[in-house]
Amino acid sequence: MSLNFFYINLYPLLLELYLLCIICFCLIFGAIFANSTNYYFPLVSKIIHFFVLLSLFFSFCLLFQMSPIYFHYWNHLLINDSLTFYGKFLIFFIAIIWFLIFDYKFSLNFEFWILVLLSVIALTLLLQACDLLSIYLTLEFLSLIFYILTSTNRISEFSTESGLKYFILGAFASAFLLFGFSLLYSFTGLTNLSDYLIFFTGYSVFNSPTFLTQGLFLSIICIFTAFLFKLGAAPFHFWLPDVYEGAPTSITAWFALLPKFVILTLFIRFVYSALGDFINFEIYFYLVISTFLSSLIGTIGAFLQNKWKRFIAFSSISHLSFFLVILCSLNPDNLIYLFIYLFIYLFMSLSFFSFFINFNHFIFPFNFTPRFFSSLTFLNLTNPTLSFLFIIILFSFAGIPPLAGFFTKFFVLYSAFFSTFYFLLSTLLILNCVACFYYINLIKKNYFNKLILTHLPILTNPKNFFNPLILSFFSSILVICCFDFEIIFLFARLLSNSFIT
Repeated sequence: MSLNFFYINLYPLLLELYLLCIICFCLIFGAIFANSTNYYFPLVSKIIHFFVLLSLFFSFCLLFQMSPIYFHYWNHLLINDSLTFYGKFLIFFIAIIWFLIFDYKFSLNFEFWILVLLSVIALTLLLQACDLLSIYLTLEFLSLIFYILTSTNRISEFSTESGLKYFILGAFASAFLLFGFSLLYSFTGLTNLSDYLIFFTGYSVFNSPTFLTQGLFLSIICIFTAFLFKLGAAPFHFWLPDVYEGAPTSITAWFALLPKFVILTLFIRFVYSALGDFINFEIYFYLVISTFLSSLIGTIGAFLQNKWKRFIAFSSISHLSFFLVILCSLNPDNLIYLFIYLFIYLFMSLSFFSFFINFNHFIFPFNFTPRFFSSLTFLNLTNPTLSFLFIIILFSFAGIPPLAGFFTKFFVLYSAFFSTFYFLLSTLLILNCVACFYYINLIKKNYFNKLILTHLPILTNPKNFFNPLILSFFSSILVICCFDFEIIFLFARLLSNSFIT
């Protein structure tokens, strides 16, 4: 009996339990040595940073040794399928790269790295959630950690302000999610997503009571609104630029990477593994409007920005429209293109943040600050290699062939064409062409602005050894992927297999 209990309930959670033990050890270690006169505070932060990084690396290695067993466990609150098993590879891989980019000097508080490791546990649990109760608890657990991480820079009023905004607006999104879940449970008496799939299979609006259909419709609209808010899709995007700008750079990068992947997969799981035949015209139209507004507002908003954090926020809103257009098709076969786009987008975002961390190692003797794009003016003279890599990243974001960003957008638009989304297809094409102008504008600032040679900044050696290597590696992937997409196709197929019958 105990052996069966281990395999059924504990085996899929071995990594989470291991990381939880690491967190407990780090808390005890930090509490003992943080106030020590012999081992002062920055040394403790450095040790815990290295220890957390090592635990993530061991978790990634242990994941290779685990067998993919697909079943429900913990009384059907969690699920272990191909999406959760192989999605953990991506979570740990991106987390390790993030730790290598941002070393311990980005935060001297040892609690910071413990909170990040807690968010990794929350992300992996949210990836496995398949019940309304587990979804809400893990999502709120993740949100509470993010509220703290956003305002972790206590000496910055911008960080405190962004944390407060994120907390207030996040509470509204949580209220919408809880209200939607409550309505859905009250009308159906069910909480598990697989039970909802059985309930909605063959559901007919014309043969069902009107009050039931209206109540279910209202609950699903509230749930979709909460998910779109968490993703930062328009018109629920107002928190995103402020939080990106006010949060520390490391946390901004963390927001732009893993939470987007996990919440998007949760959204996919809810649409394809729960709703079944209930998607009617109103819900479908709601997704189409959000897709159109995300593309429009993201493109126009990026034009008006002169700070790179706000720019990447609006750019992420624009890229989110490519994810949503595949969801609008309601065809599980198209999900492989969504995951391919997601992989390349994560690589581009990692390259973008890695570039600006390298860029922060410039010393400007005059009125320049790396927060603004105007400081790109002298980059082609001080570091031509870094400038060239930045061009590759921008062209891939814009979708210029033959870079990887072009092929991913082509796959998405190809699937939209065969789903007869001609209006959305033409809108995304036009707005993507318009978006190329603000990417080209950054290249203009880099190469073609007027130069005053007496005001050239001083270039220092990078303080992080891994950061230039990571920037070069992911920039090379954006170029090399055009020759062979087989590995990315294979991994995307493994993730999408959970929804293909």
